[in-house]
Amino acid sequence: MTGAGNDWSVVRLPESMAAKVTVMNGCWLWTGSLNNKGYGQVGVGGRVKLAHRVAYELLIGPIPEGLQLDHVRARGCEHKNCVNPSHLEPVTCQVNNSRTAAATKTHCVNGHPLSGTNLIVKRRTSGGEMRNCRICNLDSARRLREKKGAVRRYKTDARARALAGADS
Repeated sequence: MTGAGNDWSVVRLPESMAAKVTVMNGCWLWTGSLNNKGYGQVGVGGRVKLAHRVAYELLIGPIPEGLQLDHVRARGCEHKNCVNPSHLEPVTCQVNNSRTAAATKTHCVNGHPLSGTNLIVKRRTSGGEMRNCRICNLDSARRLREKKGAVRRYKTDARARALAGADS
């Protein structure tokens, strides 16, 4: 972390911001307005800005060009509405995305392993990756075909069953 130590305190925030912060287990939880993704938002100069970015810039300094702030789990922060600058780190978009819970999952919601032949990795237009379970993907396609009235069985059903047996 940059800056002169971790001597930050909520009282160093402007009074209008500090009044909307509750300290809990080291996190400075924003109790003001949240956006649809759960991040705090605050009005600054007639514009709505993300509260954690405003707090970082006020207490640390400008966020380097091309970087975004990551709420670092290794520092005990798992709250999108946390504005504590010691829980934030400027990183590239790729690094930020690689630290998400979705990027570090080892199994899908149905318990299938997200590895080997069962892992589908797709590139997003933003440059990130999307990781999907092949078994669940094939099962979803089968259910969609059945819903549409297609009764014909496809080779993918046998493939899904084979994958389920091989990976379990």
